[in-house]
Amino acid sequence: MQEMIENLLEYGYIILFFYSLGGGMVGILAAAVLSSSGKLDLYLCIGLAFLGNVLGSTLLFIVGKYYKKELAPYLKKHRRKFALATIKIKRYGVSLLIIQKFVYGLKTFIPIAAALARYNFMKFFIVNTLASLLWAVLLGYLGFVFGYLIETIFNKLGEYPYIAPLFLVFLILVLWFYLSRFSKK
Repeated sequence: MQEMIENLLEYGYIILFFYSLGGGMVGILAAAVLSSSGKLDLYLCIGLAFLGNVLGSTLLFIVGKYYKKELAPYLKKHRRKFALATIKIKRYGVSLLIIQKFVYGLKTFIPIAAALARYNFMKFFIVNTLASLLWAVLLGYLGFVFGYLIETIFNKLGEYPYIAPLFLVFLILVLWFYLSRFSKK
């Protein structure tokens, strides 16, 4: 286990960059949490996630624009989703390009749909770059603060060991209440 953690810390920046090519929301959050404990550099993590995300979305746009015929067999099952995404791109444009960064599952569809909708490449690139910057900075700092908060909570629980089981029971009750109350129609 210790060897795996050392490898993760040694190659963490490379992993983060490649993971961010496909969206990488979990990657930037995990890297930011590790940054809060001093294991990684937060600014380098945000920069690498930003570059990876811009490059990944731009490549998806290019693939959708110039390789439609080669992509068509893979899109057969998702034709309805792409048609709906294309309509949404034409209707909402810039705001959808920004929001899609934060919604899991849309990160791959929207750049390809924008290309299929004949969206202007330069406009897409500029909006995508700004949205990726917002995405990386926001999630990076959110993960950093969350990591610091988790560390503070565990330090307090370490000082008072009898509180840990009570905290765990409280967490389970909150989860149960949420699932029973708010997750049903």
